[in-house]
Amino acid sequence: LAIGYTVVVGWIFKYAFLAISGQLSGMGKNMDVIGGMFGTTASAFGNNTWLVIAVIVTAVIMAFGIAGGIERANKFMMPLLFALFLGLGIYIFTLPGASAGIKYYLLPDFSKFSLKTVCAAMGQMFYSMSLAMGIMVTYGSYTKDETSLTKSVNQIEIFDTGVAFLAGMMIIPAVFVFLGTDGMASGPSLIFISLPKVFDSMGVLGQPVAIAFFLMMGFAALTSCVSVMETLVANCMELYHKPRKKMCGAVGIYSLITAV
Repeated sequence: LAIGYTVVVGWIFKYAFLAISGQLSGMGKNMDVIGGMFGTTASAFGNNTWLVIAVIVTAVIMAFGIAGGIERANKFMMPLLFALFLGLGIYIFTLPGASAGIKYYLLPDFSKFSLKTVCAAMGQMFYSMSLAMGIMVTYGSYTKDETSLTKSVNQIEIFDTGVAFLAGMMIIPAVFVFLGTDGMASGPSLIFISLPKVFDSMGVLGQPVAIAFFLMMGFAALTSCVSVMETLVANCMELYHKPRKKMCGAVGIYSLITAV
């Protein structure tokens, strides 16, 4: 997971740079060109400078420790994440045809409901909240005795579900308005192929919206990357009795070599 997250963070960093430099909008609406851009990004690990940057940024944040690095970074990133979600969501709601996209997102289609759907949802839930994983064990070891675990669990459930719901309210209607149901891809294709076409369709607003979106995605992915990496660093510190900064460097180098 740690290695996979650094790869994805590298992709997002690259697309944020493309959006800021204006290269993303320059691809036009040709899906072959947009898909080719992502295909090059996803396959060129050995020459991907952005992957290196992602690993370095993650390692630097972790080197400052829980309160000085991870907690401080989250205090800055999470409020900005919510603000960007809210701003983009409001803009999407003002687009003609957005209501149809919202109905597509919220109204269930029971003809597609099956046991496979339930299992997929449960798998996503376990993955999203890091249940039965070393992340919860590691962060739980840092929890103060006076902290209520029940309250913390409730907060995790509420915020995790809330962010996921807001993301859907922003992304699905936007894709529906500009691309229809044909643009409803999943995973990397939705973010890196379908959405760039949506941003390009927005005219002069496309570039600032694309910049905001990929910066937002970068913040979210980076905090997840830090969380997974912390499990490795914490275990290495305990096993080898080395200081945090050295273990952050060692884990970072290992992750970079493995990812490449």
